[in-house]
Amino acid sequence: MGRKSSHPLSKLRFPFIGSPEVAILEILMETIMKRRCAFLLLCLLGAFGVALPLRGASEGVRRKVFIIKIIDHSALDETVRGIRDALAERNVEIREESAKGSTAASTQIAQKFIAQKPAVVVGVGTVAAQSCINYTRLGQNAIRLVYSSVTDPKSAGLADKINITGVSNFVPLEPQLQLFRRIQPGLKRLGILYNPEESNSKAIVDKLRLACEKMGLRLVERRVTQPEAMVSAVEQVAKSPVDALFISNDNTALAALENIISEANKLQVPVYVSDTDAIPLGALAALGPDQYQVGLQTGELVSRILDGESTKNLPPEQVRTTKLFLNAAAAKRLDIALSKELLAEAKEVFQ
Repeated sequence: MGRKSSHPLSKLRFPFIGSPEVAILEILMETIMKRRCAFLLLCLLGAFGVALPLRGASEGVRRKVFIIKIIDHSALDETVRGIRDALAERNVEIREESAKGSTAASTQIAQKFIAQKPAVVVGVGTVAAQSCINYTRLGQNAIRLVYSSVTDPKSAGLADKINITGVSNFVPLEPQLQLFRRIQPGLKRLGILYNPEESNSKAIVDKLRLACEKMGLRLVERRVTQPEAMVSAVEQVAKSPVDALFISNDNTALAALENIISEANKLQVPVYVSDTDAIPLGALAALGPDQYQVGLQTGELVSRILDGESTKNLPPEQVRTTKLFLNAAAAKRLDIALSKELLAEAKEVFQ
């Protein structure tokens, strides 16, 4: 029997086992290892499509997965819970920090995290993900970035970039507007509160204007940059007047959502949302993603990166499912009748 190599690279598996190239590759590897030329060996493996796992992947080393959350609210909390659950069986250290809605704080957290050399950084929310973009371009020291709960990755500068993948929580606007019309057939003026400093929010409003125009709806916009200013913005937009208010994936508005809904209820203005997690807070209806599912999908991508897969082989994903949630108690308070057909379609109805 021939001598067996004890070199760790002798255990590498190749995608073309059984082909004539294997013998040639084995001879070249043996020659390179004898001459201790690691650089040539790595080039050779790359040329033959052999993926090397992340450092520590097979050595029992506890790797770091760091999560930056742009702000605290129920939707993003559910996203992070899904990420954690997806990685529960992995040997990883998970660290999470919130930027509390501050772009500057998000940048500082990113800098601090990158200095600790994590295996993967997860940016939950558009601004959190954007804070890490520059660190994905550092050659051998580049990080792998996975974004989550980002509505429009392209406008955020996250699409088609090396070392970046993730999950978008965007839900087409037309079906949501059609839902609002089914609930309120006389709906003509729709208000929206958003922070123009969030690129995802600006992208949504640009699309929403066109969608409303096609459906003969008038969109009444109010720009608000701080959660504390949302309540007064509700009063302003209600006086415009509007028939309903729509909050769609804007993190600044979502951070103040309970106060927004409370104020709108006083003014008898229905509130529609894109986040199903907001229905228990008193919103009337939501046709949106399951944010926990968004987190699970994100965690799956992180796990595959930890297993050695390249981000270039992990295309960005859309949220896989959308659900209809209705709030019967809110409808009663607003004197709005929900049809039997609509109630039957709902995944959940809060009483």
